[in-house]
Amino acid sequence: MTVEAPGGGDDNTGDVTATNGDFETWVDGMPNKWKTASTAGNATLSQSTDAHGGKYSVKVGGTTSANKRIGYQETELKAGTYTMTFYAKAATATGASVRPGFVPVTDGKVGSYVYGDYTNNISNGEWVLVTHTFEITADGTYCLVIMNSKNPGADVLIDDFTLTMGSNVIIK
Repeated sequence: MTVEAPGGGDDNTGDVTATNGDFETWVDGMPNKWKTASTAGNATLSQSTDAHGGKYSVKVGGTTSANKRIGYQETELKAGTYTMTFYAKAATATGASVRPGFVPVTDGKVGSYVYGDYTNNISNGEWVLVTHTFEITADGTYCLVIMNSKNPGADVLIDDFTLTMGSNVIIK
């Protein structure tokens, strides 16, 4: 199902049934499926036309006072090994630092965040591929997150997110 804003504007665009790892689908000014019911996603998100692929990426607002996270909607995942990949680019000359991870969500409450390594010194001149392989030890509800680090605390662009389990693509 494709949604187009009245008058041809870009407020609502794309296939709302897609997993939206490419950030091409936006509904009411938000990237479809990238809104959490829990507190896992706490960043201010906005659409950017500076994209790695397609027409859009998501700009994840940053601040020097706290780490901010973009989170994919809570998702049922089976125990196993997963690989998360995405592209990141600083939105300003200040640069950026990101850290991929996940958090279990039970009855709407987040558990302990599990993060991979930081990718630091991301510039606004080129897109950087970030890859994180991790283990889910028990079937359950999880929120996949990308932290925008408070150091340096500037805005960062994210695009072309995928989550795979072996050869199975879960989010693209």
